[in-house]
Amino acid sequence: MRDEQLGNIAQVAARSAQPYRRHIVGLSLQRSLFGLTAQAATTIGLPGLSSELDFPARLDENGDLFLDRSQVAALTKALLSWFTPETLELMHTRHAAACDALVDATENAARAAASLDGAPRKLSEDLANRMALVLAYGILSKFVPDVLLRALADAGDVEPPPFPETSAGAELMQNTFALYQACCALNYDPRRLQLEWPRVPAEVFQLVSEFCHRQTGFGPLAWDSPGYEDPNYVIRLLHSAFNEVDAEQVRRRLSFARRPSVARSSAGGSTKIAALRRVLGFWLDFLERETWYARRAFYFGMIPLLQQLVAGYRQKIPKFQPADLLFLDIRELVAGIADPAVIDARRHRYMENTEYLSLHGVDSSRLATMLGSS
Repeated sequence: MRDEQLGNIAQVAARSAQPYRRHIVGLSLQRSLFGLTAQAATTIGLPGLSSELDFPARLDENGDLFLDRSQVAALTKALLSWFTPETLELMHTRHAAACDALVDATENAARAAASLDGAPRKLSEDLANRMALVLAYGILSKFVPDVLLRALADAGDVEPPPFPETSAGAELMQNTFALYQACCALNYDPRRLQLEWPRVPAEVFQLVSEFCHRQTGFGPLAWDSPGYEDPNYVIRLLHSAFNEVDAEQVRRRLSFARRPSVARSSAGGSTKIAALRRVLGFWLDFLERETWYARRAFYFGMIPLLQQLVAGYRQKIPKFQPADLLFLDIRELVAGIADPAVIDARRHRYMENTEYLSLHGVDSSRLATMLGSS
């Protein structure tokens, strides 16, 4: 029996030594935010997360995410014995507040940067801390929804999971199809858009640009990987999704997004079941929006602040480029530290990681484009 137990421990250790996901982010600035997630998680108020050492995830210098399965198991056990209507309401309130606070911090940073008002370093620090907290929830989302489903089953609930009435992904696809239809109405199908962009009529250019602005935030977690903020990305998506398709058939297929919401559970009118379903419903919606929160915060909030900081760095380092800021970590950025040799070393390592660059579609001009310096 002891040998079997040791074997199980060895299997768990081996699984924990393997990355949960490889190369999820590569830029120094973004990786440094993951370094703040363990500390941020201690403010969430969940059992078993009272110290940074309790957090079950870490990101290594290669941008690989590791999950400690034994920590996940311990947190799962603690949560199952902790759930009550009162603690579930607290869980929901703090989760929703973290998301709302990041949206508010993003808008505050954008306003301050546009008016050249406020301290960009302090605003960057506040925004980074808000992003780290939402990233911590994102990591917890790898297993917490499953724990909530298990708790519902244990409580006798047999209803379908409380998925949102319209998922974020379905709504995004509907909006993308609407863009496709609007462009086609102006005689710009996806193929023609690909061939002529950006040399298109002003009306078409405005349609695509405004769509990209509204949908910024959707896309991969890695900031340097193109997403919906990039017109070329969107046009490629239009081509792959809708080129030479039956528009009426697509419209019918997308009608599933307007399905009625899932009925509430009627299992004995249990207050705990109602609370579990409310919290799970929020997590299920968050699963589709977690990347949106952080990516949108970077593009709408962080980038304008970074652009404000460039002039100050150039006074110290005349050859300093805006994209160099992406190779500082958040503590260096807040402190105003920039060592050209360190930046060059980090940039060299990043550019040498061809596997990462290929995976995320990063070309030679991508970093300059992100900072608006192309």
